Amino acid sequence: MTGLWHCVTLAVVLMCVCLWGSATADPVGAAKVRERIVRKQKPPNPTANPVDRIPVGRPIDMSMLRGKWYLLNLASKCPYQLRPGSRAEATFIDLTPPEGPGSSMSVSTKTRFNHDCWEIIQQYYPTPTQGRYLLKGKKDSESDTDVIIMEVDNAYAFILYQRKGMVTLKLYGRSTINLSEPMLAKFERLAQEYNMSLAYLFPFPTFGKSTSSLPVRRNYINIFILADMWVNYQTIQQEILQIKSWRNMCHV
Repeated sequence: MTGLWHCVTLAVVLMCVCLWGSATADPVGAAKVRERIVRKQKPPNPTANPVDRIPVGRPIDMSMLRGKWYLLNLASKCPYQLRPGSRAEATFIDLTPPEGPGSSMSVSTKTRFNHDCWEIIQQYYPTPTQGRYLLKGKKDSESDTDVIIMEVDNAYAFILYQRKGMVTLKLYGRSTINLSEPMLAKFERLAQEYNMSLAYLFPFPTFGKSTSSLPVRRNYINIFILADMWVNYQTIQQEILQIKSWRNMCHV
């Protein structure tokens, strides 16, 4: 009988020990769970801006950009360029470099669209980094475009544009004839650095010697100001002068 009581007593003691152990273990486990819940997740790493990895090169003589430049080649993954049936139109720009530190650079782009000649006027605003500019969106909701003068000399200029992570490279030249093969190869290598193979390069045509086959729109010549989204329609008295200007522009 005494042995039976000893067994019962031992069983009760073991049960109490187990209950006490589980009671003391639960708070620790609960604390760990609460710690995992309270602990804030680390914010994701910000997406790297392709412009930030471009090393600052040697100082650029911005006065060398003054004047007319023909668009010779373009490297881009823009959906419009990749769309079947799209074609490049002859384009040239006229650059007015900044007058001094803190000044903007004026850019006039002339191209064809639907057999009309268009002029797009833009302002590239300076940044603290030499050779880098900003093309502001026409609205606060639109992203700005980074413009970087990669390289320029007396004959060629490499300009990079970046907006929303998409990079576009443009090769400009002072002339459209006797193009330098080493310079074209250099542009292709630069495009490959941004994961753009030959499939993403689009050579641009040049203006023809004559536009007599193109219909001249007798209504007003469109001057499209991209920065302000403003269209200026010339008066009837100025129409003939504008048509003459249109023809001269397309005869370059």
